[in-house]
Amino acid sequence: MPAWRLDRAFAYRIPPELDEDVKPGVLVAVPLGGRNVRGIVISEKPEATQADLQAIKRVVIPEPLTPPPLDGLYEWMARRYAVPRPTALSRVVPARVRIARPKPVALRPGPAPDRLTAYSGARELWDAIREGRSGEWLLQTAPGENRGALIAELVAAAEGSSAAALVTVPEVAHGSRVIDELVNVFGDIARVDSAIEDADRARGWLRLAAGHPLGIGGRATVLAPAPAVRLIVLDDEQHRSYKEDRSPRYDARRVARERARLQGAVCVFVSSSPSVEIGAAAAAGDIGWARPTRERERAARPLVEVVEPPTDRVVSRSLHDRIRRTLESGGRVALLSPARGYARVVWCSSCRRSLRCVRCETPMAFEGGGLHCHTCGNRLEPAPRSCPYCSSSRLVRLGAGSERVAEKLAAAFPRADVRYVARETLARLSQGPPPDIYVTTWIGTKEILRPEVSLVGIINADVLIRRPDWRAAEDAYHALAEMSEWAGSAENGGRLVIQTSDPRHHAVQAIARADFHYFLEREIEHRRELNYPPHKQLIRVTARGPQARTLIEKIGAASRVHGAIALGPIPARRGGPG
Repeated sequence: MPAWRLDRAFAYRIPPELDEDVKPGVLVAVPLGGRNVRGIVISEKPEATQADLQAIKRVVIPEPLTPPPLDGLYEWMARRYAVPRPTALSRVVPARVRIARPKPVALRPGPAPDRLTAYSGARELWDAIREGRSGEWLLQTAPGENRGALIAELVAAAEGSSAAALVTVPEVAHGSRVIDELVNVFGDIARVDSAIEDADRARGWLRLAAGHPLGIGGRATVLAPAPAVRLIVLDDEQHRSYKEDRSPRYDARRVARERARLQGAVCVFVSSSPSVEIGAAAAAGDIGWARPTRERERAARPLVEVVEPPTDRVVSRSLHDRIRRTLESGGRVALLSPARGYARVVWCSSCRRSLRCVRCETPMAFEGGGLHCHTCGNRLEPAPRSCPYCSSSRLVRLGAGSERVAEKLAAAFPRADVRYVARETLARLSQGPPPDIYVTTWIGTKEILRPEVSLVGIINADVLIRRPDWRAAEDAYHALAEMSEWAGSAENGGRLVIQTSDPRHHAVQAIARADFHYFLEREIEHRRELNYPPHKQLIRVTARGPQARTLIEKIGAASRVHGAIALGPIPARRGGPG
């Protein structure tokens, strides 16, 4: 059994030679059950029976990884996310690599708040950071803003103190312009993201524990062992990657807020299209709000055109005409097709059943010559030529995926360079000049990957809006806002074409109006009716095994005693009872 799973504290004797080095928060090596393991010192207690205890072997990391009040943060995580305390503490321990003890390095002076001053309310935010006050802020950036330079101004406000600034960015696997900008401005920063080697990440982690003034990385950065913090910044705070998918399944935004409260820091949520929860808190005045003027928001939006999706083809005649005109003028086109692969489902016209995954019963998509389950990742290659239920060969591929969209466009525009971008084709993305028509799934819309274009089209916005998910409208708004930003301003020729059968949907209308508040007001009211966040908090309980049903019923009964609304149980998506 892993030592981190043991939900209790163990007492050890401090040998005289380690008396000066052992203190709360330090990582030590101790004997446990016939083996040596690593543990974190949580307290020191003079006991008369110390002579009967086993002794600490050695100090692994002399700098405290959970100095007060960070010990309280991990206690809070264990309670909130229902995990053993050692499981929460394990997230602060760096990888097992041998590195020299790094030392903090002074940063280069940061920039003046020239960009910040263009935002309404930003002066109060700047003053709060400079004066060392605590609080939470939403910094809603204008579309097209250089967020790296903007965040650099926030970090510069925290300079001159003994406290650190922590900056988190989502999805760094393909690079990050924010990280590049901060390295360019400040020089030697402590990186703790997953895009670098374990040794470099551990070195950055220990530098922060030793007092380095600036750390940057993914969601785990909010757990970095900096003993004093003045500023925590979450870039693209609406991004789903801030929610951890392993135990403890913490939300980096919520942890950042609690840490800022414990350490008296300023927590800043940065986004051009904020999440509903953070936006609602700002609109209600519960947190500060710095935002661009309405004139600047409108000036940054592209020319938005909403068209009816075709029933007999992939691209409507209106969008086809826009693509042709853009290519004739020497421009480039980007088309977002949310559905991956060639076809979203394979359907038998004889028995009228879709081909489903044998593991989770989800309809499988056709892509790359085989069937792929987008729920559990199961693959079947090659795709069957006959129906597994009735043996009929009358299989039909329904729902155009991005691969099929690229094929149709290549036939419609034979002289254009059409490139299909998916996860498996990213390695070829940088080869040669940018394509004339860029057909992509979500993977290719990342800011650091996408090329400059003058026309952006959404093949089927209904796929985003009508998903069976209570966050569907919010996710659709974020996606459309990102595509709008990619298109650029109408003044520079930017145009966004949205194919949807629901042009009056508030997510679509908010993009056309360049008005986040328009979307926020309507979405909050929709959620109020159904008791969804930010009005209530949701807890999902999943159980597997022969006693799963009984356990779920007990948890539901206990929840109702405390006034919770318990829904379900329902079968787990990946198969098995739940």
